[in-house]
Amino acid sequence: MRAEELGDDLRRLREASGLSLERAGELIDASATKMSRLENGLREGSTEDVAALLAIYGCVGPLRTELLTLAHEVDRRGWWQRAKPTFDERVRTLLNLERKADLIVNYECTNVPGLLQLPVYTEALLHECELIPADEIPHRLAVRSQRHSILLRPEPTRMLALIDEQVLRRRIGSPVTMHRQLLHLVEAAQLANISLRVIANSGAHAGVNGAFLLLKRESGHKVVYLENLTSSLFLEEPEEIESYEKAIRLLVRRALPEGESAEVITELAGRWEQGELA
Repeated sequence: MRAEELGDDLRRLREASGLSLERAGELIDASATKMSRLENGLREGSTEDVAALLAIYGCVGPLRTELLTLAHEVDRRGWWQRAKPTFDERVRTLLNLERKADLIVNYECTNVPGLLQLPVYTEALLHECELIPADEIPHRLAVRSQRHSILLRPEPTRMLALIDEQVLRRRIGSPVTMHRQLLHLVEAAQLANISLRVIANSGAHAGVNGAFLLLKRESGHKVVYLENLTSSLFLEEPEEIESYEKAIRLLVRRALPEGESAEVITELAGRWEQGELA
């Protein structure tokens, strides 16, 4: 993950400087192939190469320090991002992972999965949690919309959404908002690349420790993403991934089939519309 983050940042800096891949390579005595591998997160290049490129690109200050740290730690697995205080800095890594994933498994026990939220639901959620400044909410909505695009592109990411039934009963915004959001879930589940399963209210299960995302590529690379108020945690160690894959298997076993899940969501959408839920 660090290698990919470093590569993405080096590519952005190079493009902003107006240099071609070949010319940047020439300036540090590196081939275009080596530069391409470096920018694609394939652990090519030394810390000295990275430092030289940052000098060429005019990168100074905190960003230079951060990228040199990434270069030093490029082979470390897992990443607890505590040093990225802003929302944009924290969400960038997740956006990159989602964009490159072939399969995303998302278990949610409090809110509708972010990739399946309507803007009106997200806006109500951000307002009601009272943690996000009002003037920052439009930007967050724009970022969320950007995330949604991976499910609708020509070769879309596949998604398995496992949703605790309580999510469908928790009022976010108005009953109208809930009605619209639940109908949107039913519509989304009709897409070939999205599987949506509801875990009925029936006691404890393998998701009791909270929400998580598992992002997987065809190459076999897997990352688990966990989020809290002030930091993001990305897990890559095989034994940690296996624990979450076991939880997924158990949750799938407990979840309703797709057809029954759609029926439950549709029924609850109707109850929100009729004012039977509050």
